[in-house]
Amino acid sequence: MYLNKCDNYEKSVEKLVKMLEPYKGKFEKGDKVLLKPNLLSPKEVEKAVTTHPKIVEAIILFLLDLDVEIYLGDSPATGTALQGVKANGIYDVCQKYDIPIVELDDPVEVDGENYKKIKISRKVLDADKIINIAKLKTHSQMILTMGIKNTFGCVVGKEKSSWHLKARTNTNFANVIIDIHNIVKPTITVLDGIEGMEGNGPANGKQKHFGVIGISENAYALDHAVAKKLNVKEKYAYILNESMRRKLIPEYKINGDWEGGKIKLPITAPIFETFTNLSRAVQRVPEINVDKCISCRICENSCPAGAITIDNHSIDYDKCIRCYVCHEVCPEDAIDLKRKIFK
Repeated sequence: MYLNKCDNYEKSVEKLVKMLEPYKGKFEKGDKVLLKPNLLSPKEVEKAVTTHPKIVEAIILFLLDLDVEIYLGDSPATGTALQGVKANGIYDVCQKYDIPIVELDDPVEVDGENYKKIKISRKVLDADKIINIAKLKTHSQMILTMGIKNTFGCVVGKEKSSWHLKARTNTNFANVIIDIHNIVKPTITVLDGIEGMEGNGPANGKQKHFGVIGISENAYALDHAVAKKLNVKEKYAYILNESMRRKLIPEYKINGDWEGGKIKLPITAPIFETFTNLSRAVQRVPEINVDKCISCRICENSCPAGAITIDNHSIDYDKCIRCYVCHEVCPEDAIDLKRKIFK
């Protein structure tokens, strides 16, 4: 595993190409290699919501010498993969090197260890190798989102929202994500952590300079190492907590010069030492900020529980499962997260 300091994206291409050299043996001539970036929503690259095009370019340059077939794809929470890459600049990089951009559609039902009939894109399953290109950010539901969570984008379209509803609790949803990651099995995971996000991420948090690029064959090890470097307790990050319980985090050695730092977690982070009913009773819930809302209905259409009615800017809290998808997909940051007391 490598966690190397990198202060800006202009230096990242040369640095990352060198960092990838030890992984050449993972790829064979003629391999179909899928690049899976984070294209959460169509956002400008300066907002640090999505994978930076310079990181993608470095990976493409590394692969071009290996005589493999490269394609790039995602199934974003909002919009399409094509809209996402055009918004953040990855489109221009793909055009430059003649890399096809695909929507991760065409579902195939696959069984995970705990959850069955997960609809993964055939374009993922048909790949010989997958490079998982994650972004270092906070996440209002999962607390942190990095390599493991990034493979959730391999689930087709609106099926992602349905899994929020099926899982219902944060712990269950973390296990859904782990099952999906184990199905996808990326060959390597690259973490874009030069500019990321803290606070109420993954789309509407505060941009933060972390100054790191990470690479590992094992995303569980990579995510765990980064969380420790940022002084985040594993038990507060649901995916890491469940990964530890399922004994999926191997022993690892860190190579590199990144020292880490601090990160401000979302206000939805657990306020008690363990995940209890009491914690859920005082959990934050979404509330529509009428002054910011433009009535685009993205939140209403994305809510897995059907709890939002934009006509009167209301949320039915008897239906709301506190997954914060509405907050994640809102393009105007018009969903506030408020503390309410529930029985």
